[in-house]
Amino acid sequence: MDEVLVLHSTLGEPGDLPGAAALLARLPYARRLELERRDPAARTASLAGTALVLAGAARLRGVPVTAAELRFEPGSAPGLAGGPWFSVTHSPARVAVALSARAPVGLDLEEAAAATVAADTFAGSLERWTAIEATLKACGLDLRAARRVRVADDLSRAEVDGLPFWLRRVDLGAGCSACLATPTELASVVVEQLADPW
Repeated sequence: MDEVLVLHSTLGEPGDLPGAAALLARLPYARRLELERRDPAARTASLAGTALVLAGAARLRGVPVTAAELRFEPGSAPGLAGGPWFSVTHSPARVAVALSARAPVGLDLEEAAAATVAADTFAGSLERWTAIEATLKACGLDLRAARRVRVADDLSRAEVDGLPFWLRRVDLGAGCSACLATPTELASVVVEQLADPW
């Protein structure tokens, strides 16, 4: 059984916040160029998620973690040299990360006001859709593989190509549906809201 740390924060107006600009300057060159091409809201959300990853990894490791330890390999999910595993998700108003020292993890959040047509038509409910996306992230797949995910009616488990995943709802606030997926059963989930991701 595993433990997962979930950190989350609200996103303010996009722009060059001092913490965002400082973090952007410390990222690997290719990642920095990629983020500089994004629109300000997407760039701010990505940088806030990165800041939460570094804060959460430092808590799990017990030592500071630098942006230089992040890995952004083409064709694979971002990683952190020496772990922990992490998953980043955001909406226009929130950002959250899940971190685990023991196993891969997937986290997805959707806000009811920003629910996508895909959630309503493909999955049947916002909660089911977050379960599907969290499972995809936990096994390193993208949305093209969504039809391969089978979710239990009670949203406690999922399966992808015969591989089981445990699901857990995560409370990130009113109007927000969030789900955590792991390949092993969770012992506990610690959820903490930070006033500022920087």
